[in-house]
Amino acid sequence: MKKLFSGKFQLGLQALAMVVIIILANVVLNVYYKRIDLTEDKRFTLSEPTIKLLSGLKDAVYIKVYLEGKGMPPGFNKMHDAIQDMLNEFRIVAGDKIQYQFISPDAMPDKASRDDLLKQLANQGLTPMEVQANEDDKLVQKLIVPGAMLSLNNKNAPAVFINQQVGNLSPEEELNNATMQVEYQLANAVRKLLTTQKQKVAFITGHGELDTMYTADIRKSFREFYDVDLVDLPKYKVGRLDGYKAIVVAKPTLPFSELEKYKIDQFVMRGGRVLWLQDALQAEMDSLRGTEMFATDYQLNLDDLPYKYGVRVNYNLVQDLNCHFIPLLTSSMGSQPQGTQLKWPYFPVITAAAQHPIVTNLGPVLFQFGGTLDTLSSARNIGIKKTVLLQTSPYTKVMSSPVHIDLKMVRGINSKTYHSGFQNVAVLLEGKFTSLFANRLPPNVTESGQYGKFIEKGADAKIIVVSDGDVIKNAYSQAKQMYYPLGFDPWTNQNFNNKAFIMNCMDYMVDESGLISLRTKQYTLRLLDAGLVKAEKNNWKIINMVVPILLIIIFGIIYNYIRKRRFAG
Repeated sequence: MKKLFSGKFQLGLQALAMVVIIILANVVLNVYYKRIDLTEDKRFTLSEPTIKLLSGLKDAVYIKVYLEGKGMPPGFNKMHDAIQDMLNEFRIVAGDKIQYQFISPDAMPDKASRDDLLKQLANQGLTPMEVQANEDDKLVQKLIVPGAMLSLNNKNAPAVFINQQVGNLSPEEELNNATMQVEYQLANAVRKLLTTQKQKVAFITGHGELDTMYTADIRKSFREFYDVDLVDLPKYKVGRLDGYKAIVVAKPTLPFSELEKYKIDQFVMRGGRVLWLQDALQAEMDSLRGTEMFATDYQLNLDDLPYKYGVRVNYNLVQDLNCHFIPLLTSSMGSQPQGTQLKWPYFPVITAAAQHPIVTNLGPVLFQFGGTLDTLSSARNIGIKKTVLLQTSPYTKVMSSPVHIDLKMVRGINSKTYHSGFQNVAVLLEGKFTSLFANRLPPNVTESGQYGKFIEKGADAKIIVVSDGDVIKNAYSQAKQMYYPLGFDPWTNQNFNNKAFIMNCMDYMVDESGLISLRTKQYTLRLLDAGLVKAEKNNWKIINMVVPILLIIIFGIIYNYIRKRRFAG
């Protein structure tokens, strides 16, 4: 009896000690809180730029996530959980300065209220998308909103998690890519809310650059982060660009004078950023109304400027079997014309060429009559880092100037002739550039004060050269007097990632928060083998049913055995 009492007393002490340890552990952990991310790809670890951004919040940011509702496809449920996990991480850093809720548009009291909400969200940049969902064991088409609206002091900013686009990715891969961008999209929206003093960006004019109606959409998007101006370069003296962080040269068609090149050159020498989108040859679909044309040189007098910095713009056009479509009239039935869409190799669909923040997880970008670029040897541009951002597919054909373009070719494309390989079409240059005018100053430069102080070797600068000016051009309807979003093709109703590419270019060159680096985050997509699942599902069902029962039985036997030995006699 004494032995039994002693055993029970020891068990009581052990239980009490365990309770005390648990209480102490909770107290210590509450005081010295530490989270450990055990995932291989560190998907729950916030980056330093995000932590710095959230740590500086002085007022609460309210976040409404509209990716909510019954019957969503499994992939969107996973994204929902990933967004919630990320917002919880935000709260750990910012505390109650981050307030969020998930809202289901389907929870609105009636259809009219729901439709009104969806319309409001679409006007604010959160476009609903149609997906196939399961409701009451029936497949139905459902509108969901894969985005969030962030608010701070009566200022709103959308976070779009999925952009509908063309491409060859599976739905699982698209959702995985979108999940990888959750931190960037949320943090970037917070940055937008906090932006008070904007950097200045200028669109250069005066050389037949794209009309404002064709850059309206990208300028509108830029204005969310930057102050945007139009600068007629020929009208101003050297130094007019000094107040700008970056300039955009969007498809010039008229020649530059030496003085105008000097103005840009000295802007670069002072650490300026340049987004350079240039067509080497004249080629437009409007000129093909007679079914054929010849593409010839624009005579821009610009060969030496990008060449000096590290890139040669070639006088050619590239055809690519990986291309978009154009609408063509094929026949006429009665009074009604009949049309079709045929592949047009002069409209290549371009993909990323590097793991770089500008293009990581970027969808296809549409080019129209683009040429090719060559990067020059380092001996010509010492210290300049060159990164190829975009390339064609390997199935290309390069046509040197003058190029005969004939619409009839769409009916007889010989794929065997497309063997020119990958072609560079967008290149990033970074470093301290040497002036084009070193050792050959233009007239009157040395006159006191007229052209400012000449700089031969510049500060750190960035230049992005794109071999097609139409990459930044939005479609415009003369009949409706309206412009379309950049990257949207009204003929096919398809979206390309031209706007995302241009925005990423500008963010990388101008933004100093470092958030653009979040775009390189990679999560491993671990998909189940559908064939193996089908073949072995019965085996795994049996294992899942039998193994837990066996483990419980084994545990019971061992527990009773130990108990009998301990308290026997």
